[in-house]
Amino acid sequence: MTARDPHPLNLLREEARHADPRAVQRDLNARPLPTLEPGPWSAGAEEALRDCIGMERKIQMEMRIGLEGHLDGLPLRRTAPLADMTLPDLLAEHAEGRRMLLRVLDRLLTVGATHDIRAWTMGEEVPPAVYILALRGRLARLDGYINEERVTS
Repeated sequence: MTARDPHPLNLLREEARHADPRAVQRDLNARPLPTLEPGPWSAGAEEALRDCIGMERKIQMEMRIGLEGHLDGLPLRRTAPLADMTLPDLLAEHAEGRRMLLRVLDRLLTVGATHDIRAWTMGEEVPPAVYILALRGRLARLDGYINEERVTS
């Protein structure tokens, strides 16, 4: 009989005991956006960007739900339907959306330092210190998905 692998959320809870959420946030803020780097894109780039932008919009909503009652001064960014956007529009939308996502994350960490709030990830509500670690992995996977659509010579 083999032991079951630990649930990924349990691994993140353990990591959160020793991690500095603000250091993780600084790393996320410093990460270059794959959509801002110059270069050609594959034919599937538009669809990949639509998928990633949609996921990042969902991530923002997870955090906003957790921040209920603490959203003062945090604007709700109007978004346009992704289906109608061209590649240049999608590239700009991704950059603007990521900036807003990081802004909402900052609010989540700030409010979470003084209030018992939770955000939804991996099927459970978790405190901000665990959420940001899950978010780090999610954004890395989304960035990787976008980078796969780069045309290399």
